[in-house]
Amino acid sequence: MKIRSIKFWATTLIVFMCIVTMSLFILLSYKNLNESLEQLYKKEAESVLMQTLLSFGYQFSTVENTLEQLSQSLLLLNNYAGSEDEIISVLEDYQKNSNVNGKIMYGLANGKFYRGEYKEIPSSYHAQEQLWYKLAMQNTEKVYWTEPYLDYVTQEIIITASKSVVGPKGMLGVIALDMNLQEISSQISNSKIGEDGLVLLLSRNGTILANRDNHLIGENLFGSQYSEMIKDSAENYVPYIVQNKEYLLRSHPIVQNDMSIVTAISKEEIIRTLIKRHQPILAIGLFCLLLFGVIAYFATLRGVRPLKKLGKLMVSVENGNYDVQANVKDYEEIERLANGFNSMIMSIKTRENQINHLASYDSLTGLLNRRSLQELLTESLENDDTEYLKAIIFVDLDNFKTVNDTLGHSFGDKLITEVAEKLNALSAKNKDVARISGDEFIVVIHELESVEQARTEVEAIIQQFDMPIEVESRILNITASVGVSLYPTHAITSEELLKLADMAMYEAKSYGKNGYRIFDEGMKKQLEEKFKIELGIRECLDNDDFELYFQPLFKPDEGRIASIEALLRTKTSALSNYNTFQIIQIAEMTGQIVEIDKWVLKQACKTIQEINRDREQPVRIAVNISTVHIMQQDFVYNIREIIEASGVCHDWIELEITETSLMQSFDLNKQKLEELQQLGISIHLDDFGTGYSSLSYLNSLPINHVKIDKSFVDGMLQSEKDGKFIETIINLAHTIGLQVVAEGVEHKEQFERLQSYNCELIQGYYISKPVSYEEIVILLENNLLPLPV
Repeated sequence: MKIRSIKFWATTLIVFMCIVTMSLFILLSYKNLNESLEQLYKKEAESVLMQTLLSFGYQFSTVENTLEQLSQSLLLLNNYAGSEDEIISVLEDYQKNSNVNGKIMYGLANGKFYRGEYKEIPSSYHAQEQLWYKLAMQNTEKVYWTEPYLDYVTQEIIITASKSVVGPKGMLGVIALDMNLQEISSQISNSKIGEDGLVLLLSRNGTILANRDNHLIGENLFGSQYSEMIKDSAENYVPYIVQNKEYLLRSHPIVQNDMSIVTAISKEEIIRTLIKRHQPILAIGLFCLLLFGVIAYFATLRGVRPLKKLGKLMVSVENGNYDVQANVKDYEEIERLANGFNSMIMSIKTRENQINHLASYDSLTGLLNRRSLQELLTESLENDDTEYLKAIIFVDLDNFKTVNDTLGHSFGDKLITEVAEKLNALSAKNKDVARISGDEFIVVIHELESVEQARTEVEAIIQQFDMPIEVESRILNITASVGVSLYPTHAITSEELLKLADMAMYEAKSYGKNGYRIFDEGMKKQLEEKFKIELGIRECLDNDDFELYFQPLFKPDEGRIASIEALLRTKTSALSNYNTFQIIQIAEMTGQIVEIDKWVLKQACKTIQEINRDREQPVRIAVNISTVHIMQQDFVYNIREIIEASGVCHDWIELEITETSLMQSFDLNKQKLEELQQLGISIHLDDFGTGYSSLSYLNSLPINHVKIDKSFVDGMLQSEKDGKFIETIINLAHTIGLQVVAEGVEHKEQFERLQSYNCELIQGYYISKPVSYEEIVILLENNLLPLPV
């Protein structure tokens, strides 16, 4: 069979189609079987998880009940002046008769120590020095469970549950119960998931306390990811690699002591089982492929026979025999050879349809594009003769640029596709969905009977974003800002309706995002004001019409101004009717804030360079940095380039950031700030106390100062509680190596109180209001302040 023959290519094509079909069949069966096996293993894992949870829950409850009963018995014995032998007898009775497999101990406050079973105790062993004793003395209201440790007496790895024994006259001692980890593991020796699955008991810090065959005992598999893994796996199965093997983890906390039970399904075992069960399907597939190949060959022979006849007739014509007539009505395709032109026309029409489709639909999502939506909406409005409403719903994803900047545009495209599917899945029957730009969508819902029905449909869209979206195994909590306009209530043309919905969407963003607004006339005025501010900002940047004012930060223990804060002001009439907060807010919405931050930092560097030119003690300058700027990929580059270009010392510069800016993409922002700290730049956490104020975050943040918000300073003198609160914040900051700035100080009493608390820097109108460059120079040269120093 020649390669250039129709018979060869027809047979090849049929065999290829058979291969594709069989491959798809095998792939689908593989996928379905894989899902079925995963579900089977997950059911087994859930069953084992609950059984193990009940078993350990019962055991730990028994331990705590035993300690509670024993503490009461010892307390009663103490009240009746029981002897040492009686104490030993009570402990031995509990040791023998208790259902708990562990060693009972009793350490008294006077230094004596008893065990429930006889074991010679080294003279160097003192119960009061043991962690279980100390923790129980600190937590007198509950039973405390230790992390695993090596028992000084038995040289076994154990965990200890301890409880303080408190009498009417005070603390008597601590009763404790040691549990051997190997004995704990024996309780789950028969618990398994498949052949290779794991069943683990983890301590509150992630250390493995129990596992089948004592495997992995004492190891910590998750490290710093432990809390996150336990939280995620408590809700869903989470993939994780244990000793270079892939597992699906599921967990459940133990109520009594914050430990956790974790089950792990082996992905490798699932794959092995899947391959084993799939082998018969592969064998059948190969047999069918061979059978179809033979059938395809003989079918091709039958199919090319008329073409051979036609070829022979053409040879006859070529040889001059024009009396032959071809009977080529066996196949439609042969007849169509005479109608090639019509076929060409049909082909051209097909291609035109494809071009029209590309011109009318979004290539990424398959939704309508802006042009086709506007045409469809215009036609719908022109032909509308009903009394129904139409809702034009403008959907804009919040912080989508951050996703693109941090995870890449390819990832962003996949996220857009997921969002398009969500919008297409809306329950509204008569709707059109379009993607009009990068992260902007339009949903048009027809035949609405009332505004309330429109609200219901919009709320359904908002609810679509309540559930996280999974893209490439990443879980994203994406929100959207939604604006709505109604036909014919607000406008009667498609262009106007889309414009008003756009306005309403921006209004929704200004109210904190993740919500919706229905258009009203007030929005027009607000949008016009926004455009005026935006143009005013552009004018100021182009004409250098911004200026800086400076407010000093006073250092009480040195009696001098140690730092000044640069504050933005404007000289142009275009922004004279707006305060700085409004200008900054609009600049953050439009992205102009990055240019403003750069301008402020450049001017601040020039200012501090001039101020410190002849000073023996240099003064620092603090610059506020926007959240939007921090989220930019080139943020660190911008800061470093401006400072190095100005020639100022890095340690003269202080950057003030807010808690909110850090919490967005925390790990990435933390890395950026650490890079700046390495350059010698000081980082201030502004408005501390008004945001997250998490102590765990505070201890890990790359910051040098915390700045107590004015709202706390205002209330400091109003009540002793508020004063103690600020004192506590200052002491806490000092404990973890941070300095404190108090802002908004307006009265002498506030200043003196903060000074008594050892607050390093004080700022506010009592020191000085924000002043111009000339005035701050005078203050710095003469140290002129409205207070005794």
